[in-house]
Amino acid sequence: MKRHPLAGKKILITAGPTWVPIDDVRVISNTSSGEMGTLLAKEARACGMDVDVILGPVTYCESLKGMRVERFKYFDELLRLISSTLARKPYDVILHAAAVSDYLLKPVPGKISSANLQLILRLTPAPKLIDLMRRLNPKALLVMFKLEGEVTDAVLFKRALEAMKKASADLVIANRFEGGHYRGFILGSRNILARSASKQALAVLLFKILREKMA
Repeated sequence: MKRHPLAGKKILITAGPTWVPIDDVRVISNTSSGEMGTLLAKEARACGMDVDVILGPVTYCESLKGMRVERFKYFDELLRLISSTLARKPYDVILHAAAVSDYLLKPVPGKISSANLQLILRLTPAPKLIDLMRRLNPKALLVMFKLEGEVTDAVLFKRALEAMKKASADLVIANRFEGGHYRGFILGSRNILARSASKQALAVLLFKILREKMA
């Protein structure tokens, strides 16, 4: 059997939501299920790649047999895992699919009383972890993800390409939900490389593109 062109390549995939603590029992999170990152990890493994996954508190449960999986819940845990993982091992490919918190706050020790009639939280912008990834592993082929809400394709592409340029990423997955249906696009710096109406198909298309880029 012919060896897959990506076989033996080292890949790091982040997936799932992140939590930001409000107090000892409450968090701010997002609705990411981790499905996209899990599908990417399984496709990477099917290509024979050496797969490491940094996985958040997901609701989408699939076996990641044959892969090294590190778990996190909180933003600070994800930051430490990315730093330590990239410090000890260089990767050929990094897929940053985790839905990272955009804002942080200083948590209150203990439990805030539910008797309060109003609760005001002061949020500050979180550092962009993809910038850390590029700095710690400058030679990796870096793929980032950009999710938008109810916007046109033109607006989605514009925002995704701006984010890709700012992060010095090589590819960006621009995706959104339209009437409850998924729409995803793989963008290079100059054109649309692929488009899909399902996460599974998008994962397959992405690895075909990676194979061509790393041939």
